[in-house]
Amino acid sequence: MELARIRLENFRSYSTREFTFQPKGSLIIGPNGCGKTNLLEAIAYCGIGKSIRFHHDEDLTLFDATYFRIGSEFVTDTEMPLKVALSYGASKKLLKLDDIPIRQLSSLFDVVKVIYCAPEDLLLVSGAPRFRRQYFDLAIAQLYPQYIPILRNYLHVVEQRNAMLKRSFQKEEKRSWDNRFAISLKEVWDYRFRYMELVNDAFETQFSGLFPQAKAIRINYLQSMKQSASSTIAEIEASLQELEARERQWQRSLVGAHLDDYEFSYQDRIMKTYASQGQRRIAVIILKLIQARLIESVTGIKPILLFDDIFAELDNYHTISIRDCIDSRYQVFIASPKEDICKIWQGYPTLNLVEVVESRGREGEGVTAIVSSANSQDGCCYDGIEAKKDET
Repeated sequence: MELARIRLENFRSYSTREFTFQPKGSLIIGPNGCGKTNLLEAIAYCGIGKSIRFHHDEDLTLFDATYFRIGSEFVTDTEMPLKVALSYGASKKLLKLDDIPIRQLSSLFDVVKVIYCAPEDLLLVSGAPRFRRQYFDLAIAQLYPQYIPILRNYLHVVEQRNAMLKRSFQKEEKRSWDNRFAISLKEVWDYRFRYMELVNDAFETQFSGLFPQAKAIRINYLQSMKQSASSTIAEIEASLQELEARERQWQRSLVGAHLDDYEFSYQDRIMKTYASQGQRRIAVIILKLIQARLIESVTGIKPILLFDDIFAELDNYHTISIRDCIDSRYQVFIASPKEDICKIWQGYPTLNLVEVVESRGREGEGVTAIVSSANSQDGCCYDGIEAKKDET
């Protein structure tokens, strides 16, 4: 799929702004603080309905504004138009698909596929387990949208079971919640293990021509309880019975998918401990490329790829390898403060964002001007000057 147009209103640093894009995507060039990441975040927001960088919605609103709106126009792989509109204000969020209000925000996962890559993705290897769970849950949901209500139900069961453990309860009540916990946990595990199998198979069989190290990379799923993926509901319940005294003491569930983790290894050694910064970065980028291929093969939708200044610390060989893997297969947006990226990604339209500058009007009022231009060997996709009166 392709993003043709996006309009931002009171989103992050943008008051009112519209961008038009070509099918190949765009190289977004500009100094730090000019809004490159904010634009990519807005595009990603259209695919998952929330900040890909884990910001709260109120934090995405322009300073002193009370709401924000994002309106986007996509072209599907079947060349059908798709309009996605999202707005937030007064602690409420509204989604519209083709101008029709949609109650379930998760409906976005059925129609829009976006993959975001940023320098902080290194936390997938070396960061906290919560960061890895968030990433893989999102990746699984993009492949299997039906995973969303399954995960939501599991987390609800955990919440209710924890509430029970904080008070006095009957044995029958405990067994009932243990059963619900075991059933919902098994459903979450089924999807997570299925996804891990697909990912590890891809590491072994795909991209080895361009990334020889890919074959030696593996991601292991680390369970917080001793059962395996093939464990029965009864076996999970038996483990919960063994933990009852400890869970009473701590007043919470001490095992489960909400506590499980993922571990990256390279040549059978833990990457968090032994891998270099460069090896970790390449492993994560390959993972994102695998995610794109899996989305395409399972859903039939080609995702949009967003690269937020990830090439600054990569050598030309690996940057070119990434470009060759994409090979005009997907629409790509690349944000970078350096124009050198244009030499490698030749033929891609260029959007130049210039930092916000302050000037004075003829009557002394403040005027904020945002200047942008886009040039490409294929032609100009955006050229404009936008100004607004400074209310301060």
